[in-house]
Amino acid sequence: MPEPITEPDIPPLVERAFQLTSLFTLNKPDARRWPIALRAAVAMGVPAAIGWVAGDLPAGLMATIGGFTAVYGNDRPFLNRAIHLGAIAISFALVVMIGVAVGSTGWLTIPVVTVIATAAAFLCSALKVSPPGAYLFTLAVAAGTAMGAEDLARWHVGTLVFAGGAFAWALHMAGAIFAPRGPEVLALKSAARAVGDFLTAAATPRADAARHQAAAALHLAWTVLVSQQPVQPRPNGTLTRLRAEGRELHMIFAERVNAAPSEPVPLVNVERVRAIAEQGPRPQDVTDMGHIPLGRVSGWQLLKESTRPGAQAFEIGLRVAVASAVSGLVGWATNVEHAYWITAAAVLMLYQGLDRATTLQRAIQRVGGTLIGTVLAGGVLFLHPEGLWFAAAIVVLQFIIEMLVPRNYGLAVVFITAIALTIASGGYPVTDISHQIWVRAEDTILGCAIGIAVFMLLAKRGMTRAISRELFRTWGAIDLVTQHLAAGDADTTAARSARRNLQHHTILLLQSFDAAVGSSMESRAAAEPLWPAVVATQRLVYRLLAAAWRIDSASAMGENTALARELFGRDGAVQVHNALAGIISALNKGVALPSAPDVPAFLEAEIRLLRSSIVSASNRA
Repeated sequence: MPEPITEPDIPPLVERAFQLTSLFTLNKPDARRWPIALRAAVAMGVPAAIGWVAGDLPAGLMATIGGFTAVYGNDRPFLNRAIHLGAIAISFALVVMIGVAVGSTGWLTIPVVTVIATAAAFLCSALKVSPPGAYLFTLAVAAGTAMGAEDLARWHVGTLVFAGGAFAWALHMAGAIFAPRGPEVLALKSAARAVGDFLTAAATPRADAARHQAAAALHLAWTVLVSQQPVQPRPNGTLTRLRAEGRELHMIFAERVNAAPSEPVPLVNVERVRAIAEQGPRPQDVTDMGHIPLGRVSGWQLLKESTRPGAQAFEIGLRVAVASAVSGLVGWATNVEHAYWITAAAVLMLYQGLDRATTLQRAIQRVGGTLIGTVLAGGVLFLHPEGLWFAAAIVVLQFIIEMLVPRNYGLAVVFITAIALTIASGGYPVTDISHQIWVRAEDTILGCAIGIAVFMLLAKRGMTRAISRELFRTWGAIDLVTQHLAAGDADTTAARSARRNLQHHTILLLQSFDAAVGSSMESRAAAEPLWPAVVATQRLVYRLLAAAWRIDSASAMGENTALARELFGRDGAVQVHNALAGIISALNKGVALPSAPDVPAFLEAEIRLLRSSIVSASNRA
């Protein structure tokens, strides 16, 4: 009897259309945002104040570029943050030095800015550097080309920028005095809230989305608790207890994944997850130092994966390269003042890899916020604050920006425009304010238009093939993990690496699909038939990872082999391998699926769903 072509429990694909109301929506305020905003404001304002006191305000404003270091790394543990922010501060100093060095040559400016913007976009995307990511590096090098600081030695320029970065670094690290494990606790609590949402949504239409969000939150928490930490923490210290809580959340998540949708969630699990979300780790917890976490995906592996055509970082780098070159040429051809703002605006549209609707929304918010912001900027320039009032204006504007960015980007742009023009004035009176603000608006409109045009031109490149490639890689990772688990092996270095890579590929798969359906109507139409296969693959992955946590836990009692035999039987690994081989051939070569093979019972529903999704995709292709 042939398998059904569709399955009723595949959730519908959400329409990703641009909505005008999204421009005016205020997101929920974050009670923890004000310390981040205050830190960024002080990091920007104090260098300007010191420059004025020292009688060299331009030097102080140059140091404020390094102060941008303060807006990075807010969710990282402090030890990891120290290294991360140190690299960012040094990078700001280097790119500004390069910008100043080529600024007087003219012909070198466009290729140098393009290369640095492209490299920054690729590296920040590949290495998961959070926003503002590559944007501020592009702005820094482009601004450096227009500084007119040829009379200063390059080392002098670099030292000033690095000094601002070092001050921002010190402000960041001061938090370790008050809450040395604050970022880890926040990550654990966020994961607990996501797991709690999944427990309540497990039998609803939101189950798939809630499960993925919980898995992603657990993965992020594990990154903060493991990947960004020393290899061996102190026994029974706070970090070790946090890891134990994280592992407990994984076990509760795994138990729910393995349960039938109609099975009620144990009340003890709900209460435990709620307790972790509200209180964090219990001080009295005694942890098992013999438990080795899953580890991390190395930076080298991330870079290697990102060089593949279709990978998110590769596509972002390509778009930024084209947009930077085009915007540089437009600025040169039109001889617009402060033309580097054109490049910055173009890169801003592209560096995050947003989908079509969100990119359009970002452009409208940027242009609209800039036009309104020029009024505020004009008022600030007219008042012409001097001395410490000038520095205070920077502090206030930067604080407001950081508070507003997560709530409504368009509203934040109003103040971003004001601070940009205030700093660009250098503390001197502006004789023609209307001209200054018009140039800013003109550059922003041109840059956003170029960014949108490049996105529309390149966004549809090979997206559907990228989804197929990620499906194949994820299925290969499933096969490898199955081989380990069927042998009762869940806690060796090789098994943990395989589990880690499987989780990693699952996240990449969804990112690849999101990029395809969000890039263009044609790309969405081509990718949509693969949606059931993506959902089915995710379900299979989570079922397998849940089994891995069970076998991992049983290893401590020496029952892992018996549990593996119970789950997989004698030939479970071979059965899963053969089932996946047939699925890969059907999708890759267009051949018919072989008859349904025997597979382990706990994976049967997911593999059957995956097979039927491939039949559906083939029929719609």
